[in-house]
Amino acid sequence: MTDEQDAVFNIGGSVTDDDGRFFVEGEARASRGPDGQLQVSSEDLRCARGIGHDDEDGSCGHPEAVARRIQEQLGAGSQVAVDRAAAQEVLDEVAAEHAASIAAQDQARADRAAQPAVRSYVQDMDAFQEAYDQARERQRSGQPLVPYMTENATGGLGAREGGRAFGVEIEFDYPSSMTYQEQRAAHERIARELHEAGIAPNANVNGYHASENAGYTDAPNAWRLERDATVAGEIVSPILYDEPQTWQNLATVCEIVRRNGGIASMGTGGHVHVAVPDYDHTVANHNQLINTVAGYEDVIYRLAQNPANDRHRGLAWCHPNDQVSRPYSSVSQVRDYNNSHRIGLNFQSVHGRNSDHAEFRMWDGSLDPGTIQAQVNLSLGLTNAALREAGTTPPPPPQRVGHHRELHQARRASGQRGSLTGEAWTSNTQAFRSLMDRIYTTAEARAQATAVYAGTRWHDG
Repeated sequence: MTDEQDAVFNIGGSVTDDDGRFFVEGEARASRGPDGQLQVSSEDLRCARGIGHDDEDGSCGHPEAVARRIQEQLGAGSQVAVDRAAAQEVLDEVAAEHAASIAAQDQARADRAAQPAVRSYVQDMDAFQEAYDQARERQRSGQPLVPYMTENATGGLGAREGGRAFGVEIEFDYPSSMTYQEQRAAHERIARELHEAGIAPNANVNGYHASENAGYTDAPNAWRLERDATVAGEIVSPILYDEPQTWQNLATVCEIVRRNGGIASMGTGGHVHVAVPDYDHTVANHNQLINTVAGYEDVIYRLAQNPANDRHRGLAWCHPNDQVSRPYSSVSQVRDYNNSHRIGLNFQSVHGRNSDHAEFRMWDGSLDPGTIQAQVNLSLGLTNAALREAGTTPPPPPQRVGHHRELHQARRASGQRGSLTGEAWTSNTQAFRSLMDRIYTTAEARAQATAVYAGTRWHDG
């Protein structure tokens, strides 16, 4: 019901007076008067008793009595004005949030257009090849494969002003040679050293989801060591932004865990949470992110591998999202069909609120700060590109994990051997190069991801 539209509903009910009980049926019409008061008309209600029990003036008062009762129950009088004001306040808030979302999308497009030109990996194969060769040379010489940046590491995507907040969860194990007592002592040392370094709020080995239960904060000393049923332990970060202290703390966390025996085994994963408050209730934004990830799925799962291992950990805890192109018609549908700790892109915390964040779960666990930073950059880049392109640029067609490995196997079956060169190499790297052009505007971010690409292999699906 609005000021312009009445509400009409069917009525079937009884009324009792001094003459007994009477049944009234028909349609009641509710409307708002000029003063905002609720009014219910009995004009289309009729009494089932029929003729013979009318009042002295020839009318039956039962329909009017029912109408008055309806009006009372619907909250006539001053409460209507209060309810209308409260409803309008909610509508105004929703409208403001939507306007902010549109403004953020426009700003993302403007920022992209204003970025200085960098060499395109799609149009300039040499730009990609140079970064790839430099990464392989670092690997051969024993230097860190993946560059680690401490200033403007995300190219503005994770900036406190104008960027997105993010967070990381770093799972780790211990070598099988360590006894239970040794692992427990290592846990206690890690917790103590995190606290002594000013990174953790206490020296405790916390329970599962301790950070969530305590309430997330952007305080730099809110990193926590938590227990986890699937791995030896997990380090959960506070809310982070692209600032030198963030990257200094991340490097310290990795160093403390490694020094006390922690390893990134094949069973560990790395999770990156990315804030999406500007996605609002616009389901097109969410669909765009889901389908962009699906379009580059095979590339993303290659980049999800820890370069220190010879393959990705597998899909048991991070399988690709199944229903990627319904398309969804509401944010609640997005969440309902993409809400699991066993999928690559988890929308468990997406409701259309300012606190929304998407969780990228496909990344392997790593204790190398450069690799973790690259995972953060990829998550931020995909999230921002989806907002920027929603409604204007269609996502690429789905390319399921295992696609490139199948092509490789077919090539070998046909008798072709050796490293890829020429057109074959150009074709094999095309999807990766397209992703780089799509999500990054800085040469540094592209080179960092290229290093991960150089140290990994295509997933077998």
